[in-house]
Amino acid sequence: MSKAAAQLASSSAAVSVGGWWQRYVRTSSKVHPRIKSEDKLRFFQQLTTLFKAGTPLLESLWIASNQSQSAKMQAVIKTIAQRVAGGLSLHQAAADFPKVFDRQWIEVLRTGEASGQLADVLSSLTGHIVTARETRGKLVSAMIYPCILLSVAVLAIVVMLWKVVPVFQDFFKESGAKLPGITQTVINLSQFLQKDGLYLVGGTIAGIFGLRYYLRTAGGRRLLNQLMVTVPLIGNIAVEAYMEKFATNMVLLLRSGLPLLDAVQSMQGVFHANVLYRDAMQRVRNHVASGGSFAAALEETRLFTSMMVSMVHVGEESGELAAVLGEVAVYYRKRVEALLERLTGSIEPVVILGMGVTVAAILTSIYLPMFQMASGPG
Repeated sequence: MSKAAAQLASSSAAVSVGGWWQRYVRTSSKVHPRIKSEDKLRFFQQLTTLFKAGTPLLESLWIASNQSQSAKMQAVIKTIAQRVAGGLSLHQAAADFPKVFDRQWIEVLRTGEASGQLADVLSSLTGHIVTARETRGKLVSAMIYPCILLSVAVLAIVVMLWKVVPVFQDFFKESGAKLPGITQTVINLSQFLQKDGLYLVGGTIAGIFGLRYYLRTAGGRRLLNQLMVTVPLIGNIAVEAYMEKFATNMVLLLRSGLPLLDAVQSMQGVFHANVLYRDAMQRVRNHVASGGSFAAALEETRLFTSMMVSMVHVGEESGELAAVLGEVAVYYRKRVEALLERLTGSIEPVVILGMGVTVAAILTSIYLPMFQMASGPG
């Protein structure tokens, strides 16, 4: 036996004898059933790294499929790899999964393959997904605390009406004292909650499901989109968030080499959930296709801020539209974060004040008759 073979045999024996722990080494993660945004990001990151390292596309896809922590994502990537092996391009194979890959991502991949710069395009796309994910995470994080605070406030008030008030209600009933108006009102609310609380909960749940069903209809979506851009403060945040989304995605598409008309066409997919901006993108494309200015087309929709229109005009005149929109995207990203901080800062004191006033009213309704009884008649 050679020296190398002897060393290998001895190391294998050591592993078999004392290497039980190696079965538990965290070299692989638990596979989950759904496809999360993190799974999509990891796929593009791995594909970018492998492709830049010189790994052939097909082999990169097989490696990425084995590395995915999502069972569904593994199946999707393997299907894409099989179709690429069958002669399809990457963007054609990925286009069969519109629920996994956004429309603008497919357009970017198509442009990268056509130009022969797929590695650079994948890198840009990965950066875009990271930025979008971070922005979405900040939006969600900003709203978590107000929602928790509001839930705690409602729960505290319900518990007081459900459990605390009935105890004093029995005491007041036995005393036979005449109750002040505020006390009787709180008792009536408590009785309603105890008698019809389940109906109230059921009605609320039914109302939520009914509202969700309505919002899935074309009229419901349009109404929601209209309210989102017109309600004070919330409308400001929504519009500026749409400006950031528009600028960020246009930068990605234009820097990938997509012509302006095709980029605007792809923006309809970006705004597929927003009827107002989706229709506006169609009107903008028609205007530009007929020889009109891009900035003028945006202005005619009345859905874009004056700053966005002005900066697009500057970008058109200077021939640096992608660079200008990149600066605009950063500006609106910071604006949205600032507006969200202002919104959450406004909600917190309102919720705390509302909870304090409500609890104070309940306590006053309880103690006021007790003080009256303690002071005696007359």
